[in-house]
Amino acid sequence: MALSTIGTAGLADDAVTAAKIDDDGTGFTFGDVTTGALTATGATTGIVTFDKLKLDGSSVATVTVNSAVSSSATIAVDGVSGTIAVGMVVNVSDTTVRSISDASSETAISVDDTLTITAVASQTSFTVSEAVSIADNVVLILRADENSKMVLDASADSTDVGDEILFEDATGDGTIEVFNTAGTVLQVKQSTKTDDALTTSTSYQSSGLFVQITPKSTSSKILVSFSAACHNNTATKLCVVDIARDPSSSTDELTALSGGTLISGKSASEYGLAHEYSSAGGGISQLNAQFLDSPSTTNQITYLVVFRVHGSGNAVFNVNSGLATVTAMEIGG
Repeated sequence: MALSTIGTAGLADDAVTAAKIDDDGTGFTFGDVTTGALTATGATTGIVTFDKLKLDGSSVATVTVNSAVSSSATIAVDGVSGTIAVGMVVNVSDTTVRSISDASSETAISVDDTLTITAVASQTSFTVSEAVSIADNVVLILRADENSKMVLDASADSTDVGDEILFEDATGDGTIEVFNTAGTVLQVKQSTKTDDALTTSTSYQSSGLFVQITPKSTSSKILVSFSAACHNNTATKLCVVDIARDPSSSTDELTALSGGTLISGKSASEYGLAHEYSSAGGGISQLNAQFLDSPSTTNQITYLVVFRVHGSGNAVFNVNSGLATVTAMEIGG
């Protein structure tokens, strides 16, 4: 006689128990159930924790149970490696054998991080958060930093809750702030020039070499540097080079200087950041200079390399069309 399918209504309310589902004797866990995708529609306690990124450290101590524990919160141990402390999480070392059971005879407590040390009588005896049963000689692993975690939490309005970094839910605010950036290089910008520029003017002129940078903080410093070969073709005369901050220009290429501030702090008739001198005329010098600027702004800044004749003659910037460079490096203040 063939058996017909038993309808749902034909099952007694208590016919299916956890013990019947627990076919491997390790407790009723998700290992006993095959599921598709899970979607949380209500309380999720014990199933899943949302929006969390836990940075969990390694074990701090291992111990061996010294005498079986039967429905007690006091555990005697030996073979201690490390230091036992209040707050540590207690799990079995061998996770394939769930050797700890709670008052309901469930063994998930062996590995689920819920059993913690609440008091330490000595380094061979401690009290845990609930009564458990454990066989003799079971090796336990104790972790001290389960609560030191970085959490991307869907609660609280951008507040800090217990050593957690929180992303407020539904705001799209995924910004991670960088703290204490003093002395840290935040960004570097560089520009180059491969043609020369000539002037006979004793007033500063644009070399055509400039770099632009937008500081991330008003407290940042900007380290500005340049390198270029220069000369003046007249004996005992000079080619003087400086850097102008935020010069106004009649063109996008910054070919003219008007209104800029010389970052050296020198006047327009002084020697500036660097200069080339030749007693016989026609000498070439590779000029290099650096200056740590404090612009106190988060607006875009232009640093333009400028040069002029001191005395008379022809001053040439980037002689023989070599490679001239200017670099702006933002350093956290």
